[in-house]
Amino acid sequence: MSDEKIFAAPLKVDNVADCYFYHTMELPDHGVIEGQDWDLRGGVDEYLGKVDFAGQHVLEIGPASGFLTFEMEKRGAEVVSVEVTAEHGWDFVPYPTKRLEEVFSPRRIVMQQLKNSYWFSHAAVESKAKVYYGDVYNLPASLGQFDIAVMGSVLLHCRDPLRIVEQCGSMARSLIITDMFYPELEGSSVCRLAPTPQNFLWHTWWHFSTQFCAQFLAVMGFRTSEISTHQQYHRGKPYTLFTVVGQRE
Repeated sequence: MSDEKIFAAPLKVDNVADCYFYHTMELPDHGVIEGQDWDLRGGVDEYLGKVDFAGQHVLEIGPASGFLTFEMEKRGAEVVSVEVTAEHGWDFVPYPTKRLEEVFSPRRIVMQQLKNSYWFSHAAVESKAKVYYGDVYNLPASLGQFDIAVMGSVLLHCRDPLRIVEQCGSMARSLIITDMFYPELEGSSVCRLAPTPQNFLWHTWWHFSTQFCAQFLAVMGFRTSEISTHQQYHRGKPYTLFTVVGQRE
């Protein structure tokens, strides 16, 4: 059982102009709101590894605008979303401070607008999902235990992705990892550093092979039941993602 006191009180957001929509959303009384980044509407089941969510208690890491949160609810899940606090707004790649200063302030604004979009959508769909704001590297035991933990396109943005997988593995009996697919990395258990001095990828740390994820799941005692690829749309262009599903032995 979870401790209800750790969950955030819903934030009242009335104006869509106060929101940053990471996902394209279709909301009652608001229609289609175009997201700034991903449109997953055509491939939800593939993105989530074709897992049955009916009656499942789900831990979701990094909900952004909440698209997957509400889709999992539609499929019968009870969802707890974990999001960063204002103090831990992003796991910035440590470029020189002078370069990062140009993104610090705008990012703080976007992160608050992103949270606004979640709560705006939460109210629109009358969601019952709960939100915990905290340190994703140190999840409290008071969150409780879960049937499924979902890490959808978040590990690439984190300095220590395996710490997050480990945390989720201690709390859930099934894990779903979805991330960008790089065919050139396939064939071995590889995690490649993404940022270079030239590309200024302050927001992205890693590229993974599917074997990297599956091998670490096996190390933790999880059997891989699904490895698949699928296309999703990012800013209007199709990209190939992979999904790995692991189940505790």
